[in-house]
Parts: sequence; C-alpha cells; structure tokens
Amino acid sequence: MKSLLKSLCLCLICLLPLTTQAKPTGTVIFQHPEKLNELWETNLENTKKARLIYRHTEEIWEFAAQEDGPLIVFISDTDLFTDIFLFNRARPDIGARNLTSGRFDEVWHVDMSASGDIIFSNAIGGRPDPPKVGIYLIPNQQIGKRFPKATLLVEDGVGRVAWSPVGKMIAFVSSETRKGVYTFDIEAPKFSEIGFGGRSPTFSPDGKKVAYSFGLRTIDIVLLSDLDDEESIVLEQERTIWELKWSPDGQYIFCKTFKNTFGVPVNGGDPVKIFEQFDRGVSFDWTSRRGYYPVEPKDKLTTLWGELKQ
Repeated sequence: MKSLLKSLCLCLICLLPLTTQAKPTGTVIFQHPEKLNELWETNLENTKKARLIYRHTEEIWEFAAQEDGPLIVFISDTDLFTDIFLFNRARPDIGARNLTSGRFDEVWHVDMSASGDIIFSNAIGGRPDPPKVGIYLIPNQQIGKRFPKATLLVEDGVGRVAWSPVGKMIAFVSSETRKGVYTFDIEAPKFSEIGFGGRSPTFSPDGKKVAYSFGLRTIDIVLLSDLDDEESIVLEQERTIWELKWSPDGQYIFCKTFKNTFGVPVNGGDPVKIFEQFDRGVSFDWTSRRGYYPVEPKDKLTTLWGELKQ
C-alpha cells in the first residue's frame, strides 16, 4: 500500500507544471482609465467583471480605500481649489463630502489607514495667505465633523505619501528640503531616510519593508530595521513607473505605467499583467489585507491554507 501511495504521489508531481507561482487575486477599488470620474470594484481574478461604485461630478486625481472598511477618500477639483472628498460605500445615498473645503489650496496626494486616519500632501496655490506646504493628518475622530481639523506633521515639499499597515508610520517622497524617500514615525516622532531620488513608496504587508521605484527600470526594497539591507528588482524593459502597490500576501509588487498594470514577483519570476482589457495603466487600491488566500491557477493541485488549518 505504501508503495502504491508513493507511486501515485510521484505521478501527481510529474503532472504538475514546473512553476508554482500563485496568480494574483483579491478585491480592489480602481479608477476607470477611460472615465476618470468613476471608481469601480473588482476581483483581480477576473477584472472584466467589475461594478461601478461611485461617479463623481469632476475628474478624480488620486484616491485611497480603507482596508476592511467602507470608506474611500479621493482628490478632485472644486471651483477654485483641489480638495479631499470622503465617500462611504455603506451609505452611497449620501454621496461624497468635501473634507478640506479650499483650506489647503492644492492637495497633491492622499492615503487612508485601516482605522480611518487620513494623510495628505499639499502645494501652494494662488491665495495671498497660503497654508504651509507639507504632510497633514486628519484623525479618524475628525472626519465626521463639518470642518475636520488637520495637523501639520512634516513641513516640506512632498509628493506621494503612504500609510504603513502596522503602527503609526508613513512613507513619503520629499521634493524640496530633504530630496529623498523617507519614513516618519508619527508617535516617536522620528525621520529615517531610506533612499535618494526614488518615487512612489509602498509598505510590505507586515510593515517591515518599503519598496520604491528608482530610475526607469528598478524597484528598490529596503528593510526598515536595517537600512543597509537593500535589494533591487530590475525590469527587463524600460518602464516609467508611476505607482507601486505591494500585494496583501507579500508576493507581488504591482506597478502602474502609462500603458500597463502588472505584478512583479518579489521572489523572482515573470511579471503578471492585470486589467488587460484596458490599453493604459490603472490606479487601484486594496480593500482588504485580511482573509486573503492566494489561489493557484486552475491547472494546478491546490489546497488553501484556511482549509489545511481546518
């Protein structure tokens, strides 16, 4: 009997493909690349089966979804300014509410933590008494108020900002004073420089690493507990990366370029394209990091970890 079972297992192994790389899966919110005022929801296993969740009156510039929650924040133009709006998917009848109401002239980028805290960066507009430029925090306790209070965390010219999924840490790109990629521990408070000349930082799911794009073809990954521990992924073709997103299972770093959206395997392998129905890159954000199990392709022998634990 043991010999028979052994032979059966060997036959199954021989029938499996050589690669065991899991296909990307998970539910995301994305901006429709042809209808820039619309936000849609889909699963990466089949992005053609997407549904519209919100249509704004003006173009949406940037957005972020709350992990395991119903909230979405996005940046859009008003009559004179660029403001942050809040939309609750659990109350679609209410619509989106303006959180900043012209108080910060031009808002550049925004991100939201799992607990509903909002960070954003701004730039000087045309008003005679412009607000300070930098990174601001709107705590989740404030977002229900008519004029939520925003606290200046970092005074500097800043591009993209990102929340860590763990603790009160953010990553950002400084474009003026510091000129590099930094992390900032809000509770300490403490700065750490992790790279020079990079773009679009994104945290690993455990919050221990930050990846950012460098040059045309390179993604640098830095271990925050040892900044000398750095590795690079060089893409085969020259691509100008606009955005990076680390997948919830830690296996992929997703890149948005002008024409494509694709996942780069962290541990090696060929990039995997997503949103192939579009002829341009797609901006998206994950709606959940928990309850996420990567599913192997259908032609592979599959056992989900959740089933294995049972």
